[in-house]
Amino acid sequence: TTFVNRKLASLYGIRAPQREGFGQVQLARDRGRRGFLGHASFLAVNAHPVSTSATLRGKFVREKLLCFVIPPPPADVDTSIPEPSGRRQTLRDRVAEHLTDDACSHCHLLTDPIGLAFENFNGIGQWRDEEYGAVIDPTGDLDGTPFEDPWTLSGLVAQHPGYPRCTTIHLFRFLTGTLEEPGQVPMINALTRRFHGQGYRVHTLVREFLMSPAFRQLKSPEDTP
Repeated sequence: TTFVNRKLASLYGIRAPQREGFGQVQLARDRGRRGFLGHASFLAVNAHPVSTSATLRGKFVREKLLCFVIPPPPADVDTSIPEPSGRRQTLRDRVAEHLTDDACSHCHLLTDPIGLAFENFNGIGQWRDEEYGAVIDPTGDLDGTPFEDPWTLSGLVAQHPGYPRCTTIHLFRFLTGTLEEPGQVPMINALTRRFHGQGYRVHTLVREFLMSPAFRQLKSPEDTP
């Protein structure tokens, strides 16, 4: 279930629920945009102007949802992707070179297998079944656990041990406008445990943090229970 206006409905390939403004719609399950990772916002921002990017989309999941640190590529490394050819039509085929190159594979193995799950969405987030006439394969694995499509990947991200702490850290930084200090780590750990134990309820996490001494007294993290 989501809300769309006429322009967004056109992008999603559905009928707008009303002529003006946003209205509620129920998306089809076979091409449904379930959760944040199905939003055109995430898909379009993490792509190139005229193409998708498995690296950018995978990098977002790694860094923003799981808090991995992906270093920038070395200055002397060619980061360009080969153009489509007779034997390399899909992006999966074309990024395979990065996954076998010792200078590239260390980072690209962390990002590209994740990002390729979203290849059914083009550079602006519209659904597609094929790329240059070749059927798109959205399968892959997250840290050794296989997934069939972006929705099963989303489930793996939600159950990943790094997700609850990463969410808590990002919330802390957003609400305080600062980076965490060593003395605030116990408070972050406690909030992470409660966030996990309460089924990842973000509303509850925000409320508990706003009511904690760590939010009211940012200079005194030792007062945090």
